[in-house]
Amino acid sequence: MQSLDQIRKRVQDKYEKNGHLDRFTHILGVEKMALYLAGKYHVDPVKAQIAALMHDYYKYEPEEELMRLIDPADAEECRKFPVLLHSYASAEAYLEMIGHDEDIYQAIRNHVFGRLQMSKLEEIILIADYTEEGRTYPSCIECRKILLEGKLYQAIYRSTLFTIEFLEKKHLIPHPLQYAVLEYYRNKEEEQ
Repeated sequence: MQSLDQIRKRVQDKYEKNGHLDRFTHILGVEKMALYLAGKYHVDPVKAQIAALMHDYYKYEPEEELMRLIDPADAEECRKFPVLLHSYASAEAYLEMIGHDEDIYQAIRNHVFGRLQMSKLEEIILIADYTEEGRTYPSCIECRKILLEGKLYQAIYRSTLFTIEFLEKKHLIPHPLQYAVLEYYRNKEEEQ
């Protein structure tokens, strides 16, 4: 398997080449937050770093190219919800280039809005993406504060709620799974 430095360099080179170094800065922020959360929640730090480094690997490629990279079984869902394309394609890139750890694969694949019964690594990558220190939207700052107070489930619930509200204000239809994740983490938050 490649070292973390090799993976980081590969991602950096990709974003330098396509002129999106701001995305690489975001990825490093996600890695930093994921590493912190991995320590707090007893998750393998190397897995957290790999998932963080690869989560946006295919962020800016054309839709047609991404559709060729994903599993054909996911094509219809991605046509309806194109925001998923980069996460599904990035998960496939992880399998092709780095390894076959199912937890890392799922963390990359589900980082956009999660799923029910996520592993702790999946939860970490999802919320690290939303709350890394470079995210300066008020909703991200609020969720980061909640997260740093040790309220992981509440942070996931609030980030999901804010994302749904944002989509609805833009007259976009949220994915049905987003509502399911919202309800799931509302219940988890109450248990916490």
